[in-house]
Amino acid sequence: MDYEKAAPEILKLCGGSANISSVTHCATRLRFYVLDKQKVNVEQVKKVGGVLGTVYSGDELQIVLGKNLIPMYERVLKLYEEEKASAEPETAREETQNEMKSAPTQKAGGKKRAAELGSRLIGFVSAAVTPMIPGLVGGGILKTLLLLVTLAWPAFEEMSTYNLLSMVANVPFYFMPVFVAYGAAKKLNATPIFSMVVTAALVYPDFVEAIGSETGATMLGFPVMDVTYTSTLLPALLISVCAYYVEKLLVKIIPGIIRPLLLGVGTMSITFALGTTVLGPLGDFIGSYVVNIFLWSGEHLGPVAVGILAGCMPFLVMTGMHHAVTPFMVQAISDPGYDVLFRPAYLLHNMAEGGACLGVALRAKNKALKAECFSLAVGCIVAGVTEPAIYGVNLPLRKPIIGVVAGAASGGVVAGILGATAYVYGYSTILAIPIFQQTIMAIVIAIAVAIIVAAAVTFVLGFDESQINR
Repeated sequence: MDYEKAAPEILKLCGGSANISSVTHCATRLRFYVLDKQKVNVEQVKKVGGVLGTVYSGDELQIVLGKNLIPMYERVLKLYEEEKASAEPETAREETQNEMKSAPTQKAGGKKRAAELGSRLIGFVSAAVTPMIPGLVGGGILKTLLLLVTLAWPAFEEMSTYNLLSMVANVPFYFMPVFVAYGAAKKLNATPIFSMVVTAALVYPDFVEAIGSETGATMLGFPVMDVTYTSTLLPALLISVCAYYVEKLLVKIIPGIIRPLLLGVGTMSITFALGTTVLGPLGDFIGSYVVNIFLWSGEHLGPVAVGILAGCMPFLVMTGMHHAVTPFMVQAISDPGYDVLFRPAYLLHNMAEGGACLGVALRAKNKALKAECFSLAVGCIVAGVTEPAIYGVNLPLRKPIIGVVAGAASGGVVAGILGATAYVYGYSTILAIPIFQQTIMAIVIAIAVAIIVAAAVTFVLGFDESQINR
């Protein structure tokens, strides 16, 4: 693939750097936050070599690239930064802020306004979460590998090497609020370090000790609640929004000659005061409430809850909405300490995608398609990467998606019945089954069901190979 040619073409088709507020990526997708969707030629973007598909999630354009992601991202980011640097910084900043303030009340009808607001909210959460996803994945895989090693070599758990590597694996989860603050600030076009410092202060050892002491702590006479902020999402989001508006206000009222001296201290101090007394506790309460709702559905709706979420996962992945619940999955592992819903559903969806690819491979007559589908199946099941399978085979052929839904839902129901429970934040691959600890057999059986049902349904329904040119 010619990245040097494709990168500027993609930027141009998206309206140029002036139409993009930020460039990020996840495991398989290049992500643009566009200012004007009308300037984006989505159909032509799909035709660029190496592009597997495109998805809009709010104002975010997700370009699925699979294995071509990192080289393409590096070239696109370089071009984007060069073009931004040559443009007037304040102009770009004002355009982004105006776009953020565009009120959904301009839309006609209450339902349309609600949909627009929901879309913006999902886009904001997704933007905040996306930059940290590679770190969560890396930390989760390292946790899984360490667990596998200790199962084969129990003495390794007592070694210094194990302890040090465990620290590295825990960092993305422990300091999740800091990483969320960075993503949120980038989306708001604010100064990231301000919100990052405030959220880091919430997990700072001296702060934790102060609020947990017998006498407690106060801020300007107001009590600071004893709240654990590690592995939380909403406190960081609220603090980042607060920091954005405080910084914006101070820029207007502080004279330019002393602004460099007072802007940072003012933004951080005011945001920290509000964060420790109001925003942090509020975000923690809402976040815990949301997690408990999910856990309640898993415990009281029985196996149906896991089956429904697993069956819906293909569509959540296609719309990019699956990342929005990732932090709540992390929070569930932190408190109450287990996950009976998210990880089983995520894992079984990946297995079903791989199973559908196996079904295609077994029935296809085209040798190239057969070979590709076997390869994609391995990618889904062993590596946990599903976008190439979704956009390369299962979605274009249409009927395999039915197999995916059937397999994932069936596996989810079985996992729910048998009580498959994740106790460690791992990754959604077959290699991560040790994170289910004493419920390993439950998830193994559910995995087998998901793969077999997806493959069988896909094979029986058949498909039109001519819909994919190989």
